[in-house]
Amino acid sequence: MRHLFPIPSWVYDTVIYQIFPDRFFIGKGKTVEDKRHLYEKRGGKIEKWGVPPKRSDDGSHVKIFYGGDLWGISEKIEYLKDLGVNAIYLTPIFMAQSNHKYDTMDYFKVDPQFGGLKALKNLINNLHKNDMKLILDGVFNHVGKEHVLFRKALKGSKKYRNMFVFYENHYRGWWGTRSLPELVLEETFVKDYISEILWKYLELGIDGWRLDCGQDLGPEINRFITAKVKEFSSEKYVVSELWTYPSYWSMVDGIMNYHFRENVISYLNDKNPNCGFYLEKTYNETENIHACWNMLDSHDSERLFTVLRDKFQRKAAILLQFTYPGVPVVYYGTEIGIDGGNDPECRKTMEWDRKKWDNELREFYKKLINLRKKEPALRYGGFELLSNEPLIFMRKSQMVLDNIIVYVNKNDKEIEMVVNVPDGRILSGTEFIDLLSDEKFHVSGGTLKLYMKGRSFGVLKINNKIVRNYDQYKRIR
Repeated sequence: MRHLFPIPSWVYDTVIYQIFPDRFFIGKGKTVEDKRHLYEKRGGKIEKWGVPPKRSDDGSHVKIFYGGDLWGISEKIEYLKDLGVNAIYLTPIFMAQSNHKYDTMDYFKVDPQFGGLKALKNLINNLHKNDMKLILDGVFNHVGKEHVLFRKALKGSKKYRNMFVFYENHYRGWWGTRSLPELVLEETFVKDYISEILWKYLELGIDGWRLDCGQDLGPEINRFITAKVKEFSSEKYVVSELWTYPSYWSMVDGIMNYHFRENVISYLNDKNPNCGFYLEKTYNETENIHACWNMLDSHDSERLFTVLRDKFQRKAAILLQFTYPGVPVVYYGTEIGIDGGNDPECRKTMEWDRKKWDNELREFYKKLINLRKKEPALRYGGFELLSNEPLIFMRKSQMVLDNIIVYVNKNDKEIEMVVNVPDGRILSGTEFIDLLSDEKFHVSGGTLKLYMKGRSFGVLKINNKIVRNYDQYKRIR
């Protein structure tokens, strides 16, 4: 399926940081106790920062609040700048009953628990002052049972009843969940309603939308929403949540590429011997791959530290996240070593005590983020597989001296091998240097000889040596 819209120019240069607002930071010097009334008035309970969230059989864990808000995120922009990210994706911020806010009550109200509209405007302003973008979560497949229009529909208003599917004694909910009534997205009134929401926040200055439940929206509604956003500006970004093979979904700018996550994690856990082939196939068949999100964890999955317990495995996964085509997305706290199983365990509070951080890992993230910013091939380049196992690939750039070769040897033993270098502009005698370790490798006759230590990885770039004013690349670009 042909990609309908050009990818916004800024997306190629972006590293996104995902935040679950209730769990990141409480702003304005407050504590969750100070905000107790905001939660209890809707039947919520508060919990002390740092206490791990636990699933309850009755679902009451979704109404446990820790107090994080948009004011707090704004106060931590310097932390995000130091890490190197330049965009934030927030899970839903609109008025809702739960801590996750996927049960919208009113799309036109930013939840007072997060600071309301004033806090959102402040966050947008402060992010843009720091050359950072903001992406909001659009939950348009369903609403919460307390949504203002659903309450009107229950009272018998025909206009609003047509927004939902009612049966004799019940109504259609997402996955059969009565607390999440689904919208009839094909209804003109519903489309107009969604359009109004999209534009309201675009006019406030947000830079993009992440669409929840992309598979439920289906191709036509994904296309409709993307077109509506692009009417506002072609530089606004639309990403759809899809847990599937990405090539079909070219009607949006990109998708959350959980397919990448499954490939990489299963490969590093020795359960996927064909990872390289799959990554190559995905690249070749996905026209908008550069705008898809390279995910390793999120609010809907086990955290990286839980699925990959080994330090080398984690670093190798992160290396692939930053060197495979696409937009790297860092889930809050993963950079400092926060672990956690599936929801709600993956939604722990952010740790702000630096003594408890995995500082080595955070520095590794910073190094890779900086590397991606410096190297055009990692942002714009093509992908060519050189070896499936060990995994070796080239990020091919328009300028030959910008080409990058990446390798991951997950085996315990050192491997010495020769790989083809499929770019006729790369000349014999050329030296490649590992940008992470300074190790050197050499090209001979269109091949590259690699010495890879056991359980190692590298990011190699041409180190063009000019000897006595002689440059063999003087006419090759």
